[in-house]
Amino acid sequence: MGIDIYSLALDYPDTIIQVKASDLVEAARVFIEDLALIPERETRGRKKTNETIDPDKPKTLLTKREVMKLLRVGETTLWRWATKYDYLHPVMIGGERRWRWKDISAIIEGDVTDYYGKPVWGSEKMASTIKKGK
Repeated sequence: MGIDIYSLALDYPDTIIQVKASDLVEAARVFIEDLALIPERETRGRKKTNETIDPDKPKTLLTKREVMKLLRVGETTLWRWATKYDYLHPVMIGGERRWRWKDISAIIEGDVTDYYGKPVWGSEKMASTIKKGK
């Protein structure tokens, strides 16, 4: 291989190049090896920190119905919060959307604000749902 295609792609991502199939296979091998090292690099020193900060925090993925029930919102609101406003970040598992508990709890606690700085789902809504007994 005359030129390292992988390095070229990293340095100049918008460059259009022609390559031989053998060079492409070699670049793919290097890329896979590099990707294998990424989780190791990212988790070094972080696992202990995350576990000590929030050991009791649930690492649960919730269904659409569970989220709608917790937040007392409809399907359209969930869709709008995920697509238009980027409040929620659904995860696709087996063709189904699931929502992270940390995103839902952030909305409930008022950590997620709208364009004007007001909580998306704040204490007023929480108080009204508690008063109703729901």
